[in-house]
Amino acid sequence: MRRSEGGGGRRRARPPAILRRKSVKTSDGILMIEPSALSGTALIDELTRKMTAAWRQRRDADEGYRGFHRCACGALSDNKDHWVGGRLTNSLCIHYLAFHRDDIPPEELDKVRALTYGEEEPNKKELAGR
Repeated sequence: MRRSEGGGGRRRARPPAILRRKSVKTSDGILMIEPSALSGTALIDELTRKMTAAWRQRRDADEGYRGFHRCACGALSDNKDHWVGGRLTNSLCIHYLAFHRDDIPPEELDKVRALTYGEEEPNKKELAGR
């Protein structure tokens, strides 16, 4: 995921995908990662459903930002911060679980396992990160 920024400046080259693999942007958040590639078919399991239920109970920031997150596969987040279970995340959290499971570190999966909002099936919009 890359945050789009306004203004000029030189763009730094991204490291090879193998170096970005399982990269976590903040340990205080939940699923604030930088996946390396799309896995293909969506994995809808207990963890994806737990995150979906928690997402539907989230708290959204009042204001948006100029930037957004762009997943390695091209999916785009919205431009707001969101809190799920008291942890910061972005609108791609369900997308990451469904399509980029291999790129999620075990400690991030443990955070999802600890969510206590039940389970719900994600819809197409949630799977797309919107």
